[in-house]
Amino acid sequence: MKKEPPPALTNLFFPKKRTPVFFRQNWVEVDKSDFHFNLKKIKEHLAKDTKIMTVIKANAYGHGGVALAKEAQKAGISWIAVSSLEEGITFREAGIKTNILVLGGLYPFENLQVAIVHNLTPTISTMAALSALEDMAVRHNKIANFHLAVDTGMGRIGSLSESVYPMLQKIAQTPELNMTGMYTHFTVADTDPVFTQMQLESFTKIVKYARQTLGLKFIAHSANSAALFRNKRTHLDMVRPGISLFGLSPFKHAERFIKLKPVLTWKTKISFLKRVPSGFCVSYGRTFVTTKESVIATIPVGYADGYNRLLSNKGDVLVRGKRCPIAGRITMDMTMIDVTGVKGVALGDEVVLIGAQGKEQIKVDELAKIQDTINYEVTCAISPRVPRIVV
Repeated sequence: MKKEPPPALTNLFFPKKRTPVFFRQNWVEVDKSDFHFNLKKIKEHLAKDTKIMTVIKANAYGHGGVALAKEAQKAGISWIAVSSLEEGITFREAGIKTNILVLGGLYPFENLQVAIVHNLTPTISTMAALSALEDMAVRHNKIANFHLAVDTGMGRIGSLSESVYPMLQKIAQTPELNMTGMYTHFTVADTDPVFTQMQLESFTKIVKYARQTLGLKFIAHSANSAALFRNKRTHLDMVRPGISLFGLSPFKHAERFIKLKPVLTWKTKISFLKRVPSGFCVSYGRTFVTTKESVIATIPVGYADGYNRLLSNKGDVLVRGKRCPIAGRITMDMTMIDVTGVKGVALGDEVVLIGAQGKEQIKVDELAKIQDTINYEVTCAISPRVPRIVV
C-alpha cells in the first residue's frame, strides 16, 4: 500500500494543494486587489491614449515580481520594466507575454544576444552598444527592437544630448535597428519642478528632431511616479509608475499624496514567550533592561530577513491590535518584543511588522523614517527567503 506523505508536507510537494505551507512563520502578503486599485487610480490621471509601463524591477520593489507581473498582464498593461536580463527571463519563463524593457545597460555587449533570444527589449545608451546590436541583428537576420536612453541630468545611464544626434542618424539609416521607444529619467521630480521642466524640454527637443527631421516612429516616455502625479506635461506617450503601484508615496510628505492602498503586509507569529523580572537584560549588548516584571515575546524575524537592525529599541510591531516596542537589538533570525501590555497574549499570536491590525497601522514610511532612508529601500530589503503570498 502506497504511503501518504505527512500532512505538514503535503502542500510543499504537491502544488495542486492551494494552501501555502512554510515552517518558519514569517511571510509577506501581497494584495492583488489593492494593486489593481492603484493601477485604476493611476489611469485616472492619464489621457485615454497614454500607455502605462509598470516598473516591476527588483522583485517588484520587494513585493514579488512574477506575481505582480501576471497581474499587470491581466490588466492589459502595454509594457513591464525590469532591471536585468535575469528578471526578464524569469518573467518569460513564468508565461509573461507583455513587452518587457530591460532598464539597465547591458554589458558586455554579447548580452544583447540574450535579450534578442528571449524577446526582451534592451536599453541602448552608446554608439558602441548600437553598433553591437546592429551586428547581432545582421548575424541573426532579425530586426532588433530597443529603447534609446537619453541622459538629461540623471547622470546614470543614457546618451548625453551632444552624442545622441549621431546615434539617431545611424538608427534612421539602418533598417536592422528598430527604435520602438526613447526615454529619459527625472532626478528631482518629487522636489524640484524647475529642474524637471528643464530635463523635459531637453528631452522633447530630441524627440521632436527624431520624429520631424528623421521620420522615426517610437514611444516617448519620461514620467516616474512623482512626475506622473505632479506634472501632466511629462506624460508624453507612456508613463512609468513604480513605487505608486504598490501604494507607497514617491514624495517626502506622504500625507500630501493621492490616497492609494499599500499592497504589502508583513506578518509573523510569536514563537516563544516568557515572563521576566525587573532588571532583566534582553538581546546582544544588554541595550534593553526591564524596569518592571515584563512579558517578552520572540518572533522569527531578523536582519537576515531584511528587518533592519536600526529598528532595534526604536520600532514597534502590532500584537492583538496594540503597538509593542522592539526590545533590544534585532538579531540575524529573531527579534524580541515587549508584550507586557497586551492582555491575553499567547504563543502563536499573529504579529504585524508592516500593515494594519485592528485600528493600528505600521506604515513603511514610519520604518523608513527611523532608518533615515526612503520607503523604496524598506520593501526592497525584505529578503527572498521571506515567502510572498498573493491574497
